[in-house]
Amino acid sequence: MTITIVHPSIENLQQFSNSFDIEKLLQSKGILPWLLANGWNYDNESCLIANIIDESTSLDEVWDSKEFDFNALSDESKEKLNQIIREKLSSQTD
Repeated sequence: MTITIVHPSIENLQQFSNSFDIEKLLQSKGILPWLLANGWNYDNESCLIANIIDESTSLDEVWDSKEFDFNALSDESKEKLNQIIREKLSSQTD
């Protein structure tokens, strides 16, 4: 299985343009733009996932969260989430 992760951009977020200000979202330092650009729906679950990741200090803390059962995600979603987190972290060091 190959998973390609895309960088948040206006083009990749266009499908959500009625839900929020794309320009403002792209200025966010959080993970929500990454989730949305890579296929998560803009809903309470994706916002909760983003908040947990943004507030966590390690991947272990994310996966052990009491607020959301990350183990209930499909293997593909878990792998995609891991790759998104890695991509976001590497983009912050560039």
